[in-house]
Amino acid sequence: MWILRLTQSDDSKIVGGTKADERITYQISLQVLVSTLFGFGPKRWMHNCGGSIVNEYYIVTAAHCLDGMNASRMSIVAGTNDLRNDGAKGTRYYIASYLIHPDYIELNRSDIGVMRTTERIQFTENVQPITYSSTFVGGNQTCLLTGWGYTMPIRIGSTPKDLQEAELTTITNEECRSRGMPVNPTEICTFTRVGQGACGGDSGGPLVCDKQLSGVVSYGTRYCGIGVPDVYTRVSEFDTWIQENTKVTQGDDGGAGGADN
Repeated sequence: MWILRLTQSDDSKIVGGTKADERITYQISLQVLVSTLFGFGPKRWMHNCGGSIVNEYYIVTAAHCLDGMNASRMSIVAGTNDLRNDGAKGTRYYIASYLIHPDYIELNRSDIGVMRTTERIQFTENVQPITYSSTFVGGNQTCLLTGWGYTMPIRIGSTPKDLQEAELTTITNEECRSRGMPVNPTEICTFTRVGQGACGGDSGGPLVCDKQLSGVVSYGTRYCGIGVPDVYTRVSEFDTWIQENTKVTQGDDGGAGGADN
């Protein structure tokens, strides 16, 4: 079984999802600046991961979306479900710095990180933070996953520009392990049916249960929606760490501090 982190290069998608008709106000597209035409063409922003706004300067995402990245080549687009024309319908914010959880080991544990924007995120009808969960989420709970990416288990054509969503059901960690995923207590799994699930550039994006950020998309198998659970970082295990590392003080000017970049 191939177990892979779910970045854009691994065929990003929500398989079996539908177009999100309502605005997902906390959802962002984490984008990286890339050169086109094998490095000789103009630079453009490319969607790579998802993330969730938690306050006016900070976004929670997966550590593997940040590991080894240069913050100066990263930005987010907020306030839109539509990434056409480089996300022009939303607002772009540049990344000042990021912080990866100190216990992070790829495909193993603590796959969570936070990003800080250079400017204050302006909250509007279309841009709002989400509360992150301090409550343990057990099995058999219906949660909402959102993200951009391919909609088939294999890469065919281009990624959709419209945000996709899917209602997924959590399973216990014991059931997740019995289905072949070596999860630990700091992770949470979903499995609803064959032909539906997270993958690829959905990494770092939100799994929302009872209107709270409960999971961060972490990893899965090479081919998605094939009957194997998806694995997320369990946010309730890291709520104190998130709180300590996303503090905004009065008169904050948005400067970076204490983050890897």
